Amino acid sequence: MSPRFWSFALQWSRVGINAGLFLIAARFLTLAEIGAFATAFAPIRLTQGLHKAGIGESVIILGPRHRRQDALFVLSVGSGIALSLSFAAIGVVLTAPLLIALSVVPLLNGIGAVSEGILRQRLHLRTLALRTIASQSIAALLALWMLRNGSGPGALATFALTRAAINATVSYHLAAWRPQSLPNWQYQRLIGRLVTEISARDLLSAALFPLMQLATSLAFGLPAAGAFQIATRILSLIEALTLSPLRFLALPQLRQLSAPQRTVALPAHLRLTATLSLWVWGAALLTGPQALTHLIGPTAAEAATPILIALAGFGLLSALLMPINQCLIAAGHTRLMLHRAGLVVTLTCVFATFAPTPTTLAASVSLSALLTALWHLTRALPLLGLTLSALSPLTAPLSAAATVATLFALLPPLPTPVQITIGSALYAAFLLIPRRKAAI
Repeated sequence: MSPRFWSFALQWSRVGINAGLFLIAARFLTLAEIGAFATAFAPIRLTQGLHKAGIGESVIILGPRHRRQDALFVLSVGSGIALSLSFAAIGVVLTAPLLIALSVVPLLNGIGAVSEGILRQRLHLRTLALRTIASQSIAALLALWMLRNGSGPGALATFALTRAAINATVSYHLAAWRPQSLPNWQYQRLIGRLVTEISARDLLSAALFPLMQLATSLAFGLPAAGAFQIATRILSLIEALTLSPLRFLALPQLRQLSAPQRTVALPAHLRLTATLSLWVWGAALLTGPQALTHLIGPTAAEAATPILIALAGFGLLSALLMPINQCLIAAGHTRLMLHRAGLVVTLTCVFATFAPTPTTLAASVSLSALLTALWHLTRALPLLGLTLSALSPLTAPLSAAATVATLFALLPPLPTPVQITIGSALYAAFLLIPRRKAAI
């Protein structure tokens, strides 16, 4: 199978199995227990970019030179030890047993980061995907067994620890690499600058939801944090099942094209992404309340559904902007992407301070994404040599979705399967009308 397939399999296994486990766990755990785990794991998620991105990408950039890899290994393990000790100390001070247990994860990530970077450098995507699927599956089965036996949120902590341990062990074995030299501190400092720069970029891009998870827990308590965690996992699952294949297909295609060719190809990518994402999110919003009730139970669904609806704007905007962002990455304009991520985090933190409920806090994420999108487009389009007319392929899907939503607002309530069937048929029909007129 192609590298693109294995890239998608790697991404899906990370997100899909995680989200599936949390949906099942919601049947066994209270919202407060899920919130306790999510709060304890948030700082781990916030800092794991140091090893997942900083060390791993530095291995790729610096090339297969043993001395450099040795220096990166010392930096990786040393930072893992420092983070693990710090989190363990915070856990002791706060009497947080879950944080104490999870504090081992940075060390495990640090041990395996160089080996994983070497596998990525060698383009062993199939190996990485199968390793991740295996580690996630084994860890999930162990967690499910513990959940069934009443282990509480400790089952989720065991999942995270088991997954990290298997990933580190298997990567270290498969890469067939071992450190061979003692650390050179001057050399360490030079390499540390590159690692710090890459890690800072990843931190900026990945900080939004861990920070909001912590904010929800501190402001509204652990049950609200549990509902927020379920909603964000479903958000990730929807993206993994729908947009990840398009993302992995689009970027390699766009990178192979010249700037004028990307301009020609962009409308098709915009139209396809908008058509799919609007249909998926429309169906998700229609079926969400009933589906969540069946999946996680009425109590958890009642708390998580409003948050998921509030986050839908963020998910939809991310999808609609995906082709533009892929073009920017293909053209090398990564700094604008970092500015965009920083602005979303900054605006969300500002708006979140005034949020009276968890739902309004989630809505502040979508509002920040909307304002940032308007700012982002005014800079992205000129960089790509485009005008606002380049966004015209979005008109037909947006108009079709708005028309269907208006019709359902005017009609009496219908059963969910009927709404999905009628809505999908009308959506497809409205999309086909402009094409038939153009053909005539």
